[in-house]
Amino acid sequence: MALKTFVKISEVNNLSDARYCAGMTVNLMGFDLQKDNPSYVSPENFMELTGWVSGLEFVGEYGDASEDEIKASIKDYELHYLQTDNPAIIPLFKDYKRILRFDMDKVTDAEAVKNTMQEVENEVEFFLFESGNGNHYKENVVNQVLDLSKDHPVVLGFNIDDNNVMSLVENTSIKGISLKGGEEIRPGYKDFDELADILETLEIDDTVE
Repeated sequence: MALKTFVKISEVNNLSDARYCAGMTVNLMGFDLQKDNPSYVSPENFMELTGWVSGLEFVGEYGDASEDEIKASIKDYELHYLQTDNPAIIPLFKDYKRILRFDMDKVTDAEAVKNTMQEVENEVEFFLFESGNGNHYKENVVNQVLDLSKDHPVVLGFNIDDNNVMSLVENTSIKGISLKGGEEIRPGYKDFDELADILETLEIDDTVE
């Protein structure tokens, strides 16, 4: 089994999501490691979840956490990637593969985004564009991000459903997509059925006749 594009699953905090997504051969599984967040995963829970899965890499999602907060936490997790919303963090953790995330709900200056991407591009694996609140954006906003993917490694994490995902994968330059896990069904957040519909749409049919 394989998927037609690179896939990251964010905010995984339950075993059902972890096992299902690993079985669907996603590339990266992300865990919210900020203690004050509702999706926070403790070191004990992380060990429980990751002990059941194999064949993929794990991402520590640190949002806007400070250098000291990350240092105090990251030693308790076996991670391959560090994800941050703060470009100043990127050069400080060279022992990890790094992802710079842009929260579309907070982006106000497209030119500043471009400049930041150029400054840190050689130090990150890719740039992730998500909506922290699960908002749906107008087509012109999506197109601005898709334009950035022509020159930079971009993973798209908003405005994705099972009806448009193949077009995004086949007709744009994005590196891949990101979907949200999590057991709580909140306004704007993809529930398990939606996540499954998208992954099954991306599944490569390797049936041998």
